[in-house]
Amino acid sequence: MLTRYLSIILLSLLTITAQAQIPTSVVRDAIEKTKPAKKEAAPEESSQAYLKYEELEKLKNPQETMRTFVEAMDEVKKGNGQSRAYFDQAVRTFNLSKVDENLREKTGRKAAEKLINTLDRITKIDFTHIPVDPNGTKWYFRKQSITEDNQVIEAEIAIEKNVDGAWRFTPETVNTIGALYNSVSHLPVVAGVVEYKNWKTRLKDHMPAWASEELLMFTKGQWLGFLAIFVVAIIALSLMRFLTTLYIRDLVKKESLDFKEKDQYKSTLSFGLLAFSLVCMAGVKTMELDTETYDILVRAFYILIALSSVWSSVKIVDIISMHFAKIAKDTANKFDDVLVPMLSKTAKVLVVAFGTILVAHSLTFDIGSILAGLGIGGVAVALAAKDTISNLFGSVTVIMDRPFLIGDYVILDKGLEGTVEEVGFRSTRIRTPLQSLVSLPNNVLANMAIDNYGMRGMRRYRTFLVMDLSNPMEKLEEYCERLRYICQIHQLIETSNAQIYINDITDKSVNILVNVFFKTREGSVELDERHKFIVEVLKIAKEMDVKFVSTSTTLLMNQNAGLPKLEAAKPDSLL
Repeated sequence: MLTRYLSIILLSLLTITAQAQIPTSVVRDAIEKTKPAKKEAAPEESSQAYLKYEELEKLKNPQETMRTFVEAMDEVKKGNGQSRAYFDQAVRTFNLSKVDENLREKTGRKAAEKLINTLDRITKIDFTHIPVDPNGTKWYFRKQSITEDNQVIEAEIAIEKNVDGAWRFTPETVNTIGALYNSVSHLPVVAGVVEYKNWKTRLKDHMPAWASEELLMFTKGQWLGFLAIFVVAIIALSLMRFLTTLYIRDLVKKESLDFKEKDQYKSTLSFGLLAFSLVCMAGVKTMELDTETYDILVRAFYILIALSSVWSSVKIVDIISMHFAKIAKDTANKFDDVLVPMLSKTAKVLVVAFGTILVAHSLTFDIGSILAGLGIGGVAVALAAKDTISNLFGSVTVIMDRPFLIGDYVILDKGLEGTVEEVGFRSTRIRTPLQSLVSLPNNVLANMAIDNYGMRGMRRYRTFLVMDLSNPMEKLEEYCERLRYICQIHQLIETSNAQIYINDITDKSVNILVNVFFKTREGSVELDERHKFIVEVLKIAKEMDVKFVSTSTTLLMNQNAGLPKLEAAKPDSLL
């Protein structure tokens, strides 16, 4: 029952984590890119490759594209309840295929804002002067060289036909519209045009003049914005760590988990870092930054969010594993003790794998090509990892056959023995009697002969009592009877196969065989009961005045040699 619950819960956790972290488009694009391509796509082809007929009509030529953009932004200026829908419509007039997928929405919005503000300061658009030929060449509304920061920028506002038949503003327009806007931003809007202002523009209008002064690559107002974002992010980090620490402490106390208090606060760093990076990301998206700086900061925070999400997910897996490890410890089925650590490691591997995909996507790596490459190089990977795969199958064999469980004392080939501490994917760890730790590959272990002392139903104790020949035979008989009676009344000694007999006689002693079985699997219990039994053996011997053979040493001096000569008389064995 516990095994089934563990599997269901951990699988659910991983599914939720994956869905929360990885955009659906990443997986979809990865799958699509691994399929054989029917034709080679042009570099500028974007996710908007196939449009509905109504949308294509709005982008069927340069005039319709410009009209769609201007009319959509006019609706945005009105600020009605559908502003977002009109803003999205305006963004669709741009070719954003060369922009990172994670940044397309924000980049498109910034380009739309700057383009409408640029057009409104140049002229009121007369659509009749814009070509309507759907098969024409690239159309330029404006093209000029602009010097900015001692660099010459070839800026343009142009519309060209894309591979899907739609006409859109070119990628060069998206890249250079910021410089073009800066060159005309000091001009008022032309007559008959309503100026577009968002909340950031209104805020800048109320800022003092010094906020626009340059200071180390940014304006003073931007530095104030960075400072405000950092302060809020630090507060979010501290608050998140405080709240998660309270939750973890309450959970540990409620579930009686083995989680030290000093480690509880340390484990919340990942959650605090996640809150910090999310606040920084949100803050950067609200700031007016140039495209290059914006892209760098957003990508950096995307990576930080991905890493902290993976780290936080691993911590969650650790806490859940502690909970189920406690449940497994209290159950009679020791197989759960093997399954919980293995499922925990599996969950961590999957979380890290999803996190790696997310980070790679944030770095604009082609996930589809990577997956396709893995398919092509699968044979090489399999050959290189054949030992790892062999160990994996060995671990499956160990789990399915269950030759031992956690805590069992086993004796293996080549004299290796000890207590099983952990069964992993690659190896099994065994603690030897000398307290050293041996890691044995599972593929080797699966082919070994395993003598599992932990699976014994009882533990045997066998010894010889070496009695002196001077003891009367009647006393020895009575002594054996009393020892048999001790075995009968002992709760943990199996009476059906207890053996106490006079077994041998030598020229020096009479030997009594004692062969009993303690009904326990635990070594510590056996040692405790053996101690009590031996004490009773000695106590009865003292009461009956029966004598054991004792070791004696005689020292003889050889006066001629001047050297001592030792003679020892001792029995073959003692109890």
